Amino acid sequence: MKLIKTTLVALALGATTIAFAGNDHPILTPMEPEAMGRAYTEFLLAQPNFVKNSGFDAKTMQLMHLAAAAGMKCEYCIVAHTAMAKKAGATDEQVKTAIMAAGVVAINSTILYGNQYDLNALKKMFSQ
Repeated sequence: MKLIKTTLVALALGATTIAFAGNDHPILTPMEPEAMGRAYTEFLLAQPNFVKNSGFDAKTMQLMHLAAAAGMKCEYCIVAHTAMAKKAGATDEQVKTAIMAAGVVAINSTILYGNQYDLNALKKMFSQ
């Protein structure tokens, strides 16, 4: 039951990258505090234009969203962006690769951070 609820919520959250039927997001707008003055809802409503004007095709955009979701460990986002990536034409291998890319960044970051690698040395190495 939790998986079904999570899937439904995630797909609704994922609607931020598709056109809305009205002037509200069906799940997130009711969660927005009045003090925001609908700024968050307006941000959500602008997402389809952001995706359209990003220079990335829908599949690549969803795979980037999925990699970020995996890095943040957001189960809602992972379910939604996996489904949307596949709907946009991503293969299972591309989904696994996007998730692996997030994992590689995370492990490298952990190793560098944990060993207190000199950030200035790293910047110098990549500016050459």
